[in-house]
Amino acid sequence: MPEDFRKAYRKELENYHVSLKEKNLVQAWYFLERAHVIGQYHPISHTGIHFRMLVFGIRTLDGKEIFGQMIRVLFGWIGSLFNRIPVGNTGGVSVPIFASMPIPDDLKSLLKDADTDRIGLAGLKTK
Repeated sequence: MPEDFRKAYRKELENYHVSLKEKNLVQAWYFLERAHVIGQYHPISHTGIHFRMLVFGIRTLDGKEIFGQMIRVLFGWIGSLFNRIPVGNTGGVSVPIFASMPIPDDLKSLLKDADTDRIGLAGLKTK
């Protein structure tokens, strides 16, 4: 994971943990979703976010989220590995697994080279 992605990803996770400590579950979930938008390009971070979402589902006793995240933990990394991710997708079960979504404005510069056409490894830009 490039350093700029890593810093942004970790910042969202820090915000998530602060929100959990404050017992602000709505805000905590928001930060998990943002971390997903950033982390889904890399198999380890992508799987890590879905694992955290699974734990969040367990914490909130949300059966639908628990089941959906179990599927995503098992298979989400494959999409990252082959660059077949739905750009901007927030990762929760409230949105379809393969639905692309708008990238938040403040993340657009970080994700400017995102593969919005999902053409995979053959379409990687060289610098």
